[in-house]
Amino acid sequence: MIGSLSAAAAVLLAVSGLAKLRSPAPAAAMITTLLPATRRHRSLWTVAVRAGGTVEVTVGVLVVAVGGRLPAVLLGACYLVFAAVALRLASRAQDTSCGCFGRAASPVGFAHVALDVVCLAVAVIAVMRPVPTGAGLFDHGAVMSATACGQVVLLAWLGYLAITALPALASARRLEAAQ
Repeated sequence: MIGSLSAAAAVLLAVSGLAKLRSPAPAAAMITTLLPATRRHRSLWTVAVRAGGTVEVTVGVLVVAVGGRLPAVLLGACYLVFAAVALRLASRAQDTSCGCFGRAASPVGFAHVALDVVCLAVAVIAVMRPVPTGAGLFDHGAVMSATACGQVVLLAWLGYLAITALPALASARRLEAAQ
């Protein structure tokens, strides 16, 4: 079970990294929002976001392809940083987007913080009970392997929706209630 959960956290991380490589501007804007004194260095933040995206993709691939403690530690480190940033953004008075998936319109809220903390907890458990190569997804025959892979994709998709679609839905409901 921890193999599927850590693989889902890794897939979500890798997808986020790919999105930042493709479109780093929203995440760079988020950084300048958190660190206003660095606004004039926004182009440097764009390069840093792309470098971070590369790290995210690499860690995600390592967790699934290699397994073991070190990739789990790296996964945990990524989600620890994300949880800290999400908590800081969620505690601000105005809605601020994280730019996690290259989108500017995903304000950070409780669901985002909760997802990052859950993924951090999964990584900590994976450090204590290392996940084998392939996240152990292919150790139990074809049907079980296909089911485990489906689980990973579904969990990663639900995580994605929790921090992109859920805030948008909540915002639309607040607008509708205000009218």
